[in-house]
Amino acid sequence: MKNILILINLIISISYGNDTSKVVQTHNNGKISMVSYYQDTEKGLELIKQEAFHFSGPKSMIGNFTDGIRNGDWTYWHENGMKRLKGTYLNGFKDGLWTRWYGNGVIATKYIYDNTALNGKITEWHIDKECWDKKGNECECGPSWWDDCEEHQ
Repeated sequence: MKNILILINLIISISYGNDTSKVVQTHNNGKISMVSYYQDTEKGLELIKQEAFHFSGPKSMIGNFTDGIRNGDWTYWHENGMKRLKGTYLNGFKDGLWTRWYGNGVIATKYIYDNTALNGKITEWHIDKECWDKKGNECECGPSWWDDCEEHQ
């Protein structure tokens, strides 16, 4: 494990150069909880990237910063390693397509932001892809959970 951490530090140093610092925080069980990367600038150290980890060890989040503000692609994972949420920030606000997944890998929601405001269609899916009509009879699912099953039979 120690050799892996040394190798990771070496790769990061090569990737970011000597003007980047890394701060590692740990959970009380000794596993890494957060890794923050800082760039040395004229203003001082500037946060440029963060990675968070679940208490059990797997990665839970990775994202970038510009001028200390969330910017660019951000990805979040469930504890089982399946992707949980992915989207883009622009100047600290959600922007563009954001996709959320259930823990079993099934897409839960897709929605679009236009610099802080939801913009356009929101699409949601059942976790088990099973649907019922108003009388409780199983039927074919529509494109979204709120669709009336009768239209899809």
